[in-house]
Amino acid sequence: MPGAAHTVDTGAAALAGYLPVAVYLAVLVAFAALLIILSHLIVPRNVPRSPEWARPYECGLKSEGLPLGRYPVKYYLVAIIFVIFDLEAVFFYPWAVSLGAFKDAGLGAFWFMEMLVFVVILLVGYVYLIAKGVFNWQEEPK
Repeated sequence: MPGAAHTVDTGAAALAGYLPVAVYLAVLVAFAALLIILSHLIVPRNVPRSPEWARPYECGLKSEGLPLGRYPVKYYLVAIIFVIFDLEAVFFYPWAVSLGAFKDAGLGAFWFMEMLVFVVILLVGYVYLIAKGVFNWQEEPK
């Protein structure tokens, strides 16, 4: 109706919209609890273990050296940088999907400039990483 005031749904009717979410969360919590209880019931407790069982095993060969070797920090830096840039690249898909709707509303140039600012920020970060030498894999002289 054109002149009617909008009413705000309160009380039980408003909460009824959240019922599927509550049921879903209850099922998830119950399933997680069931798996934890089953794992405690199924796992054997008093299994005798020989010293041979406790030794490290690598592809059928006797292991040599320390079990936890040291890796250069650059491996971790590159992994973290990859995750950051990969997550930021995920934002391109919804942007591309919604670009048509923004163009239809006359906001295509604004939406494009917004993504251009996002890409410039990414490029500034990338240039900073190159300037800091994060991707330089040569050994530093000691």
